[in-house]
Amino acid sequence: MELDPENLCPLGERRALIEGDAWSKGYERVGEDHCRYPKSEAEVDAALEGFFRMQGPGAREQVPEEYVPLIRSMLSDKPYIEGAWMDKYQGKYYLQYAFAGTQYNIYGDGVYVGDSPLGPFVLADNNPCSYKPGGFMPGAGHGSTMWDKQGNLWHTATMRISKNHDFERRVGIWPAGVDADGELFCNQRYGDWPIAAENGIMDPWKEPKWYLLSYGKQAKASSYIEGNGAENTTDENVQTWWQAAAAESGEWLQVDLEKVYTVNAVQINFADDEIDIPVPGKIRGTTQARYIEEKDYVIRWKLEGSLDGEDYFMIEDKSEAETDLSHDLVVREKGIRVRFLKLTVLEIPYGQAPCISGLRVFGTGNGAKPKVSEFEALRENDLDMMVKITNGDAVGYNILWGSSPAKLYHSYMIFGKEQRVGALVKGREYYVRVDGFNENGITRGHTVKLF
Repeated sequence: MELDPENLCPLGERRALIEGDAWSKGYERVGEDHCRYPKSEAEVDAALEGFFRMQGPGAREQVPEEYVPLIRSMLSDKPYIEGAWMDKYQGKYYLQYAFAGTQYNIYGDGVYVGDSPLGPFVLADNNPCSYKPGGFMPGAGHGSTMWDKQGNLWHTATMRISKNHDFERRVGIWPAGVDADGELFCNQRYGDWPIAAENGIMDPWKEPKWYLLSYGKQAKASSYIEGNGAENTTDENVQTWWQAAAAESGEWLQVDLEKVYTVNAVQINFADDEIDIPVPGKIRGTTQARYIEEKDYVIRWKLEGSLDGEDYFMIEDKSEAETDLSHDLVVREKGIRVRFLKLTVLEIPYGQAPCISGLRVFGTGNGAKPKVSEFEALRENDLDMMVKITNGDAVGYNILWGSSPAKLYHSYMIFGKEQRVGALVKGREYYVRVDGFNENGITRGHTVKLF
C-alpha cells in the first residue's frame, strides 16, 4: 500500500506483496527445526474444536467472532509472515520478512527482490538471508538491515530464550553484505561469539580471533539444583542450570577450564527464575499483556581468576555497579592467563536467587586445531537434508550450505555428530561444507554437492 509522504495516510488499497509457502520453502515451516507442515482445513477445524473444549463449557460463545480467524491461524501451523523491512541498494528493493515464529529455534528472515517498493517481488536465490538455528542462543528473525557510517552493512534480529515465556527474546547483530550478484547475506556462523568491530570497511566473513574455551568443562557452585532446565540453557559449558540459593551471602559459580588458557572475554548470562512477586504496575496490551518495568534495578557481581583454584585475583569488580545488564561481557584485549574463573553474585533485581544460564569463556589455546571433518550429506526430500559427521575430533561443528561453493551463506552450529537441516528451497541445488572448531582454532572442511 502506498502512503502519502506528507501525512502517511494510505493512498489506494492494500495489496499483498508476498505470501508464505511452507510446502516449497522449507525454512518457513514452524516447529523446532521445521518439524511441522501446515494443517489441512479439516485438521484445523478439529484443532479449533479441541481448543475450545479445553477452555471449558461456554468458551466458544465468549470469544468475539473477529478473534476466531486469528485463533484458527494460530492452530493451523501456517508460518507467521511478519516483521517487514526494506532496503534499497543499486536500484533494487530488498523486501525482508520474518518467518515461522519467534518461539522456535528457526525464527529467521527471508528476502525478496524487486525493481520498485511495491514489486513485483521475486524470491532471492539466497534464502533465508538471516538464520541461526543452533549454538548457545538460537533464532535470528524479525530484523532490520542497515549501513553504518563507515559503509558496513549489519543485520539485527531477535534471538530466542523462551524459558519463562514463548516470546522471551534478546537482540543480536551480525555483519552482512550484498555480493557481486546482488544477493543479500548475513554471517552468523559464530553468531553468539564475540566479534571485533574495526575502523573502515570490514570483511563480513572474517573468522573470530577468540575461541570457545568453556564447552563441557567442569563447574561447581556454592549451591545448585541439578537438571533445572538444563535442556534449554547453555549447550556450551556446563549442562546444569546452576542456581544460587541466597544472594545475601554472595553465592558463586566456578568454572575450571582444566588447564591454563589465554582468556580474552567472559560472557555472563543471568536468567530469570522463580520471580514470584505481585505485578507492581499497569498491565498493557491486549493479545499479549505486558508489564513495562519503570523502576531502576541493578545487577552486581565480581569475577575473579586463578591459576591453581586457591589464590584468586580480581578480573572485574561490579560490586558498585548502577547498571542492570542481564547479559554482560568482560573483555581483555591483551588476554589474561587463567584456569579457574569464579563469579560471585551480590545483587540482582526483585530479591531473586541468583541464576546463571551461561558462563561462557573465550580466548586461545596453544594446542592443535581439529583435523578436517569427514561427513555425509544427503538430501532426504525437497526441503530437508541430513548431515552426519563420520570422522572428526572437534569440540563443535558448523554445517555450512549455499547455492555454490563460493556462497555457503547458511550455517548451523552443532555439538553432536549429526543434524537434520530443514531450510532448503524446493528445486534448488546446494553445496555443503562442515567446519570444525576447538579451543585452538577453526578448520575448514571440504565442500561437496548435495544429492
